Amino acid sequence: MCGFCGIASDDNTSIVSQNVLEAMRDSFEHRGPDDHGVYIQPGIALGSRRLSIQDLSERGHMPMGTRDGRYWIAYNGEVYNANDLRHRLKSRGYEFFSNTDTEVVLNLFAEYGPDMLEQLNGMFAVAIWDQKERKLFLARDRVGIKPLFYSYYQGALYFASEAKGLFASGVPSRFDESSWEELLCFRYVAGERTPFEGVFRLLPGHFMTWQDGKSQIHRWWNLTDRAQALRENLPRNPLEWFQETFEDSVNVRRIGDVPIGVLLSGGLDSNSVAASLSAQAGSGVASFTVRFEEPEYDEGPLARQVADKLNLDHHELFLSPQELLPLLFNGSRLNDEPLVHGNDLHLWRISQMAKDRVTVLLSGEGSDELLGGYVRYQPLRSPWLLNAARPVLPYFVSKLGLNGRLLKLSRFLQLGSIDNFILFNSCDVFPDDLKLLGMKTTGRYPFRERVLAESKSLYRDDPMRQAMFSDQHTFLCSILDRNDRMTMGASIECRVPFLDYRLVEGLAALPSSTLLQGKESKYLLRETLGRRLPLDIQKHRKWGFGVPWASYFRQIPEWRRFVQDLPNMSPINGGPFERSQVKRIVEQFLEGEKSVEPLVKQLVMVTGWYKAFFEHASIPESLISAH
Repeated sequence: MCGFCGIASDDNTSIVSQNVLEAMRDSFEHRGPDDHGVYIQPGIALGSRRLSIQDLSERGHMPMGTRDGRYWIAYNGEVYNANDLRHRLKSRGYEFFSNTDTEVVLNLFAEYGPDMLEQLNGMFAVAIWDQKERKLFLARDRVGIKPLFYSYYQGALYFASEAKGLFASGVPSRFDESSWEELLCFRYVAGERTPFEGVFRLLPGHFMTWQDGKSQIHRWWNLTDRAQALRENLPRNPLEWFQETFEDSVNVRRIGDVPIGVLLSGGLDSNSVAASLSAQAGSGVASFTVRFEEPEYDEGPLARQVADKLNLDHHELFLSPQELLPLLFNGSRLNDEPLVHGNDLHLWRISQMAKDRVTVLLSGEGSDELLGGYVRYQPLRSPWLLNAARPVLPYFVSKLGLNGRLLKLSRFLQLGSIDNFILFNSCDVFPDDLKLLGMKTTGRYPFRERVLAESKSLYRDDPMRQAMFSDQHTFLCSILDRNDRMTMGASIECRVPFLDYRLVEGLAALPSSTLLQGKESKYLLRETLGRRLPLDIQKHRKWGFGVPWASYFRQIPEWRRFVQDLPNMSPINGGPFERSQVKRIVEQFLEGEKSVEPLVKQLVMVTGWYKAFFEHASIPESLISAH
């Protein structure tokens, strides 16, 4: 697990300054504290930081070249079937000088070119330079577990594992104000775009080739195509297939020469990972849980039940709300983009705790999107009922002053169509809410709309599956970005067994009558791994990793002052808002109005990020630990 960066120029005589390349590379030193290197030749420069997981020796040094010096690789990730691929390459005459998966990927590319991607089971982002053809190859894994950003600047292509690496080279960092609407509604800019002008993501399942100043992007993995192909040969026993594939997914993610632990909540997903891991690795696996003083948010007692049952080496972290304001600045700088999920900082802190004991963590991310676990999906099971309720439910909710899930369902119905219900399914803020700030909205989100259209081609007349598919290409990407930044921010590699491509493709191919059967969510998981867990876990209602931000904002003096000053701070005071209306929303929030809580929370997250990233606001770690 590592980080890399590079610059490719169409001027074959230009030599990149080593100081510039090292500034790019060392801006994300946390991604690879164990080793670092550069490769500089006319027209190309590659830099790498290494977190040693497999083959801890210097033989894993990057950038790494083939024996003949033609191909050079900078790489971030883990390929779990590397040993099988190594044996295959040896049979074709390749020699290996390390036990790293980096060398496997490099030689696999030398043999097969871009077609080698289909053979990889893992999470990865990769840059490979062909010195003979003077051609650059950049690629990401199927679902985007590992990141890769790029920008065109002054006639060259710049790329890096984190956006901050681009800016360290001199690429301008400017807030793209056209992203305001998506940031406030969805909390995350999906697709190729980012909140920065001129900075792009290489999409999951895509690769880019660059030669003589010209680039081309290709989609090498398409979930729609794969699911349609697999429908021709579905497993006879889906429960048996799921359990065997999931157990093997956990097993292959045990590879490495460093200790491995598990992130544990009170939910079904992470506990299923823990149950499988402990069954294979034996007792004493390290587990890590975030605790809360607020009982309604604290899953610690449930996690402790599982830890005791599985004989885990269990560790807990309480994070006080007073710590969170300093962490907001420093965590936003680490993340490069506004924090999305509320629990980002808690994940960073628990990863820092875990680093003293392990270098790799397994987590349960991806299960909800693949297995239909989110409560917000459930109304989409019966679209006819939604259409029937649309004329009447909003009236009764308003008349009776109802809150909770009925209020949220009423708001979804007011969006006017099932398509909008799906499009905004992960949102707590809708475009009409932005009008409360005096903001003019477009209501258009091209990438998200394209994904929705694709979901309809695969799941015709099945809105719930369309929502799951859409989340897998948008919302899940934000979760994976959070996992990557916050765990790598502590020099921890996080592996996600639910996102093994065999599970992603196989579950997408199953009919809804199989995948979504039963009264409770995640039928396949509950009927297999779930049966190994305590009854309290099996019956625990869907909770999620929630954080009581609204209470903190109102009750903690430092937070309250921050919220009060929102109308006067950048980028809000220069944004597309009416200052008087922002002030009114803030006042309503501080007086206890619940309806504006999601909007204020997101204004806080964007402002904290802007202050950290563009105004360089930060608080020393020594002050954080002093609380």
